[in-house]
Amino acid sequence: MTSVKELKAELKAHGVNSFLTAPDANPKIAKNMKSGVMTFALHLAPANLSGFNVCAASTPGCREACLHTAGNPLYMPAKEKARIARTKLYFKNRPLFLSGLKREIDLALKKADLAGMAPAFRLNATSDIPWERVCFEYRGNPSVSLVKYIEMHGGECYDYTKRHNRIPTGWYHLTFSLAENNLADAVEAHRRGMNVAVVFSTPKGKPLPATWSLGPILNIPVHDGDLSDYRPADPANHIIGLRAKGDAIGDTSGFVQQAWGN
Repeated sequence: MTSVKELKAELKAHGVNSFLTAPDANPKIAKNMKSGVMTFALHLAPANLSGFNVCAASTPGCREACLHTAGNPLYMPAKEKARIARTKLYFKNRPLFLSGLKREIDLALKKADLAGMAPAFRLNATSDIPWERVCFEYRGNPSVSLVKYIEMHGGECYDYTKRHNRIPTGWYHLTFSLAENNLADAVEAHRRGMNVAVVFSTPKGKPLPATWSLGPILNIPVHDGDLSDYRPADPANHIIGLRAKGDAIGDTSGFVQQAWGN
């Protein structure tokens, strides 16, 4: 059995020092703690930035507006290097990647428990991997998915997705993400009961539209998704409105919706 010290050394040899961000590292995710939820996020290098594609349904607009670019630009080179290293490890040495990530998940579960908070995980903070299908051996079972493992230990997973074939489960909350060219998929996702996230041109501090229409589905109520990052608490059958951030501000691809368009 590999010791923690040996595991850390092997990960470091691949350029990976950590996997999950602290629950207070991102201002929006930190808001979750006001509701008693600690969210730990995994950031990979989006789209094919690492040479491996982690966003199979990405679009030119979402790649240009990706939250990968959000935050202090002074830290961007170091963050990008770390995300590329994690992503390469995921594809080149999956068992080592999962061993390191599982260890940090275990630590995160303990941290939330000690704080008296509910643990939650966003494994696709800057990617769109179907983690419900990524499995490892656990207690003799060779096919326990990562999100199922988290659920078994009292945690919860939630993410956004543009992949039309990903279906939310009781232990993995998914919000469909509208892009400039996937309206039909967004309509179908809404009809299946998924909330649909829409990025609006609404400036910070300004109110989002009260309703929005997805093609033939008219006047869907809009919930302000910037009030918290914790999507499982959102009301059902809503548009989850998000304000453009980072490189998404000023987008002209159609990915960002004009707030006065309805």
